[in-house]
Amino acid sequence: MKQAITVERFGIRLRPVALADAAFIYHIRRMPELARYIGDIGSDYDAHQAWMADHLNREDDYYFVIERLDGKPVGTIAIYDIAKGEGHWGRWIILPTVPAAPASVWLAFQIAFERLGLTNIYSNTVQDNGRVVSFHERCGLERLRIDQGGLTIRGQAYDMVIHRASRHNWPQIQQRLERAARMAQRLIEES
Repeated sequence: MKQAITVERFGIRLRPVALADAAFIYHIRRMPELARYIGDIGSDYDAHQAWMADHLNREDDYYFVIERLDGKPVGTIAIYDIAKGEGHWGRWIILPTVPAAPASVWLAFQIAFERLGLTNIYSNTVQDNGRVVSFHERCGLERLRIDQGGLTIRGQAYDMVIHRASRHNWPQIQQRLERAARMAQRLIEES
């Protein structure tokens, strides 16, 4: 991840992940209420650090810490696997007490479409994670398909909902996310 993009708006900032963030990311990804729908991280902290070090050197990987403007980290989000004008976004996890979802996605999409010039960006969400699937659809992301057994978490296969946002529908998505992000901004600043 040889990039230096930092953006802020709506009371949060996205800044590049650093190896110093490994402990925070390890902790947040292992929180039981958050880990339920994300890939296994395992208990080996050294393996987690090695994975992060590898991703910090990838050209097609933009991994961000979501933080309040006072510098307190509250989550992560990433744009990765970029090829031929398309990419994926994910690694999206936010502390449950901080309503940073709309703002973090708004900022990530702004980077994807306006800075990186991508034409499409895809997400894979565990179908059972109804709250996130619903969030994507309320924002205007297009549901493309369901991949049967697309992810295994702790030995159990889960179906994955594949959504797409495009540069073409970014203005509509942007409006929906912006409205929600503005409403949540005061709560973020107070959290």
